Amino acid sequence: MTTLIKTALTALAALMLSGCGALASTGSTPSAAATPTPATPTVAALTAVAEQMFPRHPIYPIYVECINFKENGRAQPGTQDYSTCPLTDAMRARLAQTNAHLCCEQNPTTTRDIQVVPKPGGGLITVKMFEGNETVELVVVSIDGKLLVSDEPAKGSIESGTIVFQEKPTPTPITVPPTSSGTTRVLNVPWYHQAFELSCEEASLRMALASEGIATTDAAVLNIIGSDLRPAYVDSTGLHWGDPFATFVGNVNGSEIALTGYGTYYPTIAHAATVLGGHVLRAGQNIAPSEVYAAVLAGHPVVAWVTYKWVIQHRKDYVAFDGKTITYAGPGEHAVVVIGVTPTRVLINNPWSGPEWIAKSTFEPVYATYDDMAVVIA
Repeated sequence: MTTLIKTALTALAALMLSGCGALASTGSTPSAAATPTPATPTVAALTAVAEQMFPRHPIYPIYVECINFKENGRAQPGTQDYSTCPLTDAMRARLAQTNAHLCCEQNPTTTRDIQVVPKPGGGLITVKMFEGNETVELVVVSIDGKLLVSDEPAKGSIESGTIVFQEKPTPTPITVPPTSSGTTRVLNVPWYHQAFELSCEEASLRMALASEGIATTDAAVLNIIGSDLRPAYVDSTGLHWGDPFATFVGNVNGSEIALTGYGTYYPTIAHAATVLGGHVLRAGQNIAPSEVYAAVLAGHPVVAWVTYKWVIQHRKDYVAFDGKTITYAGPGEHAVVVIGVTPTRVLINNPWSGPEWIAKSTFEPVYATYDDMAVVIA
């Protein structure tokens, strides 16, 4: 406040006290000056915040979190890099305390629908991703002229600070007797959550082997497979990285988006299954969906390669360090176990999110991404 304004207010207060003796004698005071209404940001400004929180990947046609890009590089290895995220100090501290993701646990989305509601001093952002399957709500406030995501809780069914993670409910798995019909069967396969950020293939094998009475861990499977920790690089011919047909590519706690960790394919999973005492009936690519369904109907769980959240991703194969062309569709590779089948649906043990029924019409085009890659366990 300037000296001129302070002087004017002091003079005004003196006049009110001298001319309103009744107020002075009763101890009452005049009302304070009205607080200016905070400015309301534009739709474009709030949209820009959302785009900064979930930017488009610089190479692939996907949207990701504003963390973990190697070019930012301000965080210690194994931690998130929030340096480019428009966050309040309180929100940044809250995320850093638990090394939290903003959403999606490293997984990219091919769709990003942004809706904003401007309000005085900020507003509300709603971002729908994964073809509408997940919603994140962000409370935005204006601090020193900057629009920042606050740690104030937004409305929603699940709250973690300002981040609201809403998912379409997964139908509760039904129990169907194995002999109910020739076209319907659900196998007795336990569900386990993957132990590491990127150990979906290892956790899927662990579940499948459990149906044979073989107990193992994600770490034990990884020890058999091994890891190629050499960093990826991109040159004029495209991406070059390790060979997932031969080993686990990258760090199992790395990031597909930042090209610090990826996964592994059917030969290594089949090999680990055999080493651990399992019986592999078939492993490879070009195992048609009908063959997957037939295997489950015959009592055999199937480890299948798909994409996170069942989104359609376009192939962009790369050449590995060993010269092999690698089946690849960008970040978002995932593996699950098919444990049930009906005439129209499959029951999936998803190592990230749990059991879920998926329509065959959804499963089949996503399963085709990696050329119908699967491992059938006896």
